[in-house]
Amino acid sequence: MAAQAGEGYANTAAAEVSNQIQNLGPMMSMDDPVYRLSAAKLACNGAGPECETPGFDPQLLPDTSALLGRWVRSPSKFVGWDTYMEFFGLSGDKALQETEEPQEHVILEFSKEKLRINHRLCWRDGLDCEYTVPMDGSMQPVPPAMVARASSSWKVNDLATWEHAWDHGDGNPLHRGLRTQQKLNIGGTNYALRYWRSLIRANEMRINVEVTYADTGKYAVHTQRFFRKIDVDRVYALSYLPRAPTTEEVTAKVVAEAVATHAGRGVRLVVLPHACNMSPGSTQWAEAEPFPTAGRSSGPFLTAVRLAAREAGLWLVCGVTLRAGATEPETGPKLLKGVALIGADGWLHGVHTDMTPPTDGPYLAGTGEWPATQRARPLGVYDTELGRIAIAAATPNKAGLQDLASFGAEMLVVPPEASCVSKSGAQVSLASNTNSVKKFHTRYELCGPEALEKKEEKEGWKLTISSIPLDHLVCDPLCIE
Repeated sequence: MAAQAGEGYANTAAAEVSNQIQNLGPMMSMDDPVYRLSAAKLACNGAGPECETPGFDPQLLPDTSALLGRWVRSPSKFVGWDTYMEFFGLSGDKALQETEEPQEHVILEFSKEKLRINHRLCWRDGLDCEYTVPMDGSMQPVPPAMVARASSSWKVNDLATWEHAWDHGDGNPLHRGLRTQQKLNIGGTNYALRYWRSLIRANEMRINVEVTYADTGKYAVHTQRFFRKIDVDRVYALSYLPRAPTTEEVTAKVVAEAVATHAGRGVRLVVLPHACNMSPGSTQWAEAEPFPTAGRSSGPFLTAVRLAAREAGLWLVCGVTLRAGATEPETGPKLLKGVALIGADGWLHGVHTDMTPPTDGPYLAGTGEWPATQRARPLGVYDTELGRIAIAAATPNKAGLQDLASFGAEMLVVPPEASCVSKSGAQVSLASNTNSVKKFHTRYELCGPEALEKKEEKEGWKLTISSIPLDHLVCDPLCIE
């Protein structure tokens, strides 16, 4: 029986430690020839120093408070991930969505004894789940909110329990770190799923993932993912640029903003107007951009501005006209009014397509946010080093703003129309909303598997709306009750 809220974890720790996951099987052995030759194993060698928190060594982590904050999974850096997806029956677009889905671990508390974390899966109904796990090898429940929205390996984990403990590796450098283990049953076969978290740089964490057959410990599949620590910059400037005649001139303007400031604040975000990839007034299908297939692929214009964003080290919100369909229809051009969000590393995080364009214009109705996984997402948010950003073709109505607030958006960026003819800027100061009530926010304590009921005062969500109606800049904080 789970401990009650008032009892505290200390009274139940001894009993729970003995209640470990049964028949989990041995760990992967370096004697296994398939494991020894796997890409993830070949990528690592050498043992780290002895310490009480293996994988989080004092040389890389002299002060444990440096670990606190936001760690974001890389969408492009991994080892053996494609094979891992295939093992769990995911391929094509489904595998790509799983690969590129933003995933965050906000570490709130870290010690040898326990880890408190806020686990964010923004494409899964804005999941924002806070929980605490002890590092003593005791069996603990996986938060139900996370299980309910699981994909890949967790989707088949009907047991919904896990254990966390420190592991010195026993000679295997990949088994050195904070180990998490679970039992899976897939098609009647029992597997063990184990994760090892460890720092490989002061601001980068490797998640080594191994699946073995529970009865033998033999190799099933092996992968690695990587998280980087990203601190949010809440005070900066954004810059709006007018259109330019050619793609080359557009990219040159973006690169030039690398040294720009506004009101004494360095520019971190550049916004380009709607249809900035088109000639003025053009509705030519051939001139429009093909719709991107993934965060790692795009057409010629978006590819060029992505390279410019990377060169300048700036985030970019770009109004772009997209093709609707792979070929031009005989009935005339079919276009979409889009808005792209590009990271300072050149990664294409997402594209918003206008769902309600004017009926007398050249644009078809779009579908809202792309990519999206668990549900259709007319409006979505992106977790960035500049805060939680939303993009849209036009400022939403009150219900749309409320939807953004429920996702925890801190800023909405709307590209200006083509009538914006001069450069302008705005200073941004984002408020921290850590105490606000979030949608699907589940909080767990050490004392048991059920979520404790907690009364919290509801606060207004401060959302900064940044847009240019005609040639006048507006950067207003909007408080949503």
